[in-house]
Amino acid sequence: NKFIQTAIDMTPTCTIKENQHKLDRMDYFDDWVSQTHINRGVMGVTALLTQPALDYYNHKVDEETRVVAMNRTIAKILAGTGVGMFIVRGPIFKLVEKTTNIAGKSKYSKLLLPREFLSEIASNEKYRKNYRNALAASLALLAMCVTNFALDAPLTIFLTNLFNDKQKEAKK
Repeated sequence: NKFIQTAIDMTPTCTIKENQHKLDRMDYFDDWVSQTHINRGVMGVTALLTQPALDYYNHKVDEETRVVAMNRTIAKILAGTGVGMFIVRGPIFKLVEKTTNIAGKSKYSKLLLPREFLSEIASNEKYRKNYRNALAASLALLAMCVTNFALDAPLTIFLTNLFNDKQKEAKK
């Protein structure tokens, strides 16, 4: 504990000069990144920029294995990000948004709002955004238990074969 406290004490303290424009930008960025489909997209882009290189420069295996591994990694990332972002998480987030609308007039606009916390959710916008993000993430996780096998796996195999065929054609 003493080591941890020393490390904390050594960390420089700083504050952000507060002005409304900067705070609004930080809130917007926080809201944007915390959406499940945007978060998945950021993770997918990061993975696409780093992981294929690791497979390609793995000198513990032969050239052909490296290329196939790289192609499979790219296919997994594209399939997982595409399905996760556009087919699962994005639509589920929109559905949760529409079914947790405090001001909505349709019979489904408050469907996923818990009755016992309705006044608290209605009065606190940050709480409502966090609730929506957590609910969307939970529902997306359940949906992905199905789509990982039904969509991601076949799409990964298809893309891997496509990339491998293109790689072989390019060598000829």
